[in-house]
Amino acid sequence: MHSKIRSLTLTPGTDARQQLTSKIVATNGLVHRAMERLAALDGSQYTAVPGSRPSLEALASVVLAASLAASDLASALEANPLEGAAFPGPPADEAAVRKARHAEAAPTMAEHLTDAAHQLDLAHTGCYYLATGINRDLKRHAEQNQATPALKITDSQHAVLTRLSTGGGTRFVISRYGLLKAMDKDLATVNVATLNALIKRGFVAVDTTTSLHQGQRLLVTAEGHRARAQHKPTTAPARAAAVAPPATKQATGRAR
Repeated sequence: MHSKIRSLTLTPGTDARQQLTSKIVATNGLVHRAMERLAALDGSQYTAVPGSRPSLEALASVVLAASLAASDLASALEANPLEGAAFPGPPADEAAVRKARHAEAAPTMAEHLTDAAHQLDLAHTGCYYLATGINRDLKRHAEQNQATPALKITDSQHAVLTRLSTGGGTRFVISRYGLLKAMDKDLATVNVATLNALIKRGFVAVDTTTSLHQGQRLLVTAEGHRARAQHKPTTAPARAAAVAPPATKQATGRAR
């Protein structure tokens, strides 16, 4: 599209309107596709990959550049003089008026075309760097995951991380009893023993700038998010076997 706009030579009038109309429609199509790609990336697992934020911002700038290009083309269309009848009035030399209008419009339209081509060039460059950067980020992320051992957590720890991953939580002490308690953002109680295990492993960070009496903020760390993403829930039969009391297991064995 950038090359087509650069090579476009407009003669003010109906032909220019037709050429600009097709280019405006095509450029707005580029804007629409760029926004679709942005929505897809923003709602995907790519957002967890290091470096994804600059890529999302770059794609948003591509949307902007393409939108500005469409706006510049629309400005050229607006500056293009069309051959309609004037308001009733004294007779005028229509040929001279037409020539003057075309002479005035031509440089303005050319300037808008130059601006549109520049914005499309920026959008093209942004797409090139995006394609390269996204592939690089995904490759590095895959290599890092292969090189880094899995962070194993229990189902109960996974449940706590999930509750704290959006909005965090708070731990505090009840003054009257000196009892340590913790809650998530929905004010639901969090198991303190499980929380302490997660804090010890660096999966949950505690804001110690405030006292326990005031309440200390709980936030899931990057390692905590990674452990939660890697977790595979224990299967139902395995959980049942893990919690079955010895007497039950013995009775099961005798029955066999």
